[in-house]
Amino acid sequence: MSSRVRAKVANMQPDFQNGEFPRWQIYFSLYFRNIAANLLGFAIILVLNFFTPMSSEWVGRALLENGTGHYLITLFPFILILVALLQYQFQCPVCAYLSAWARGERCDKYSEEKVRQRVLNLPIILAAANLAVYIAVPIVLAGYFWIFDVFLIDIKIVSLLFFRSVMIGLITACLAFFIVESYTRRVSIPLVFPEGGLTRVPGVVRVNVMRRIRLLNLTGTLTPFLILVVTLAFVLWDVRGTPGFSRQLVFDIFFFTLVLCTIFVVIGFRLNRLVGRSLVEPIHAMLKVVENVEKGDFNQRIRVVSNDELGVLAEAGNRMIQGLAERERVRESFGRYVTPEIRDKILSGEIPLDGEKKVATMLFADLRDFTQYVESNAPEDVILSMREYFTKMEEAVRANDGIVLQFVGDELEAVFGVPLEVEDHADKAVSAALQMRRGLAELNEKRRLEGSLPFRHGVGICSGPVLAGNTGSRDHPAYALIGDTVNRASRIQELTKELDCDILIARETREMLRGEFPLREKGVYEVKGHMTPVEIYKVLADD
Repeated sequence: MSSRVRAKVANMQPDFQNGEFPRWQIYFSLYFRNIAANLLGFAIILVLNFFTPMSSEWVGRALLENGTGHYLITLFPFILILVALLQYQFQCPVCAYLSAWARGERCDKYSEEKVRQRVLNLPIILAAANLAVYIAVPIVLAGYFWIFDVFLIDIKIVSLLFFRSVMIGLITACLAFFIVESYTRRVSIPLVFPEGGLTRVPGVVRVNVMRRIRLLNLTGTLTPFLILVVTLAFVLWDVRGTPGFSRQLVFDIFFFTLVLCTIFVVIGFRLNRLVGRSLVEPIHAMLKVVENVEKGDFNQRIRVVSNDELGVLAEAGNRMIQGLAERERVRESFGRYVTPEIRDKILSGEIPLDGEKKVATMLFADLRDFTQYVESNAPEDVILSMREYFTKMEEAVRANDGIVLQFVGDELEAVFGVPLEVEDHADKAVSAALQMRRGLAELNEKRRLEGSLPFRHGVGICSGPVLAGNTGSRDHPAYALIGDTVNRASRIQELTKELDCDILIARETREMLRGEFPLREKGVYEVKGHMTPVEIYKVLADD
């Protein structure tokens, strides 16, 4: 993790500042939340046990005689210890990673993928472990007590206590899920996922919005109704031998409660579905629009169907899409004046404002006798001819990983090796010049068929160090290359007129060539603006 990301996350989580966050505190933070859920669930059941309407005889036998009243109290510490041991195993990868991070070290004990999976799965794992323990342990202990007659518990009492234990498990599982998830969202996830990417982690149980609503419905509606109905069923079981009036009254209360709970459970699940759809459907619609926008379709808009937070989010998303569309239009318009490669690097800030020194190969191409051509032809024909010529030349440059920097009059300036790094930039430049030669021949053939005069051009190539960066004014910067290599390439291009050839390269370029090209030495020439003569080579026909 980079220092920048560490500092950002540390500011979000004060407990982690300066890397001072002992391992025991990390474990305690997670333990506290899960154990608190267990304690709360147990307290709820104790309160319900105290107010459960049972006959005095059963209450005495269930809560007082032979020590069976201490069944749950004795059982709970054992369950709590087992839950803590399981939690220790499950949260080890997360805590080991956070401890190493707090010390500024790398966690080598667990793979990054395992830590990421465990962070996201930890809430559901702990919830499932709690429920499993509260179901399994009472079964084992009740079976043991029953077989060995430890407390002489009858089936009715065992059934009630087992049911109450399962209810603790349900309540604890739901509470643990939401409490632990809240902690991981605030602490663990920002540290383990500083750059996001949670949805791309494999092997993760995805608890979507509908499942969360169902879990909430289970905790707040179904579980209390279930406790009420089953408790009344035990009361009914208890009063079977009592006088008819009392028994009938309990029967009537039980069936009334059963009908009431059934109706409201059905209504609750129906409302659960409606509320879930009101949340999920707009979210799915937003995701579909976002996927299309990601593919480049900026004409998509999110349909706003409510004035709640989802509606506010949808409207904000539409404004964002509109802003992206305008930015893309600017980007495309910008790309018409500079090459897409330069455009993308400038927009991403990859090109230093103060420039950078690179070794590259420069290429200049210039049309011959073009002044006379302009004077003797209509402006429309001149512009059309120039566009056809420059299109052919740019195709040759781009086909060889080069970039056209600018068109100045009838001259083209191109570079190979910056800002896109190409190791064999000298070979690329010579290959582009040869392709430009062939492209000009094809264009001239077309012009002959149209009855127009053919074009001639000269190409000069030189390799060496250049200074690349944004030049121009503060408000109107321009990407450009400067340096002796640029000037020498331009002067070598001018030598093509004197030597009556179309492609010349400098000795520096020849020395950088990795492939075989047909060359002929032309000698050493002095060029304008340079005291040191330039050794040049002619590029022969490649067929």
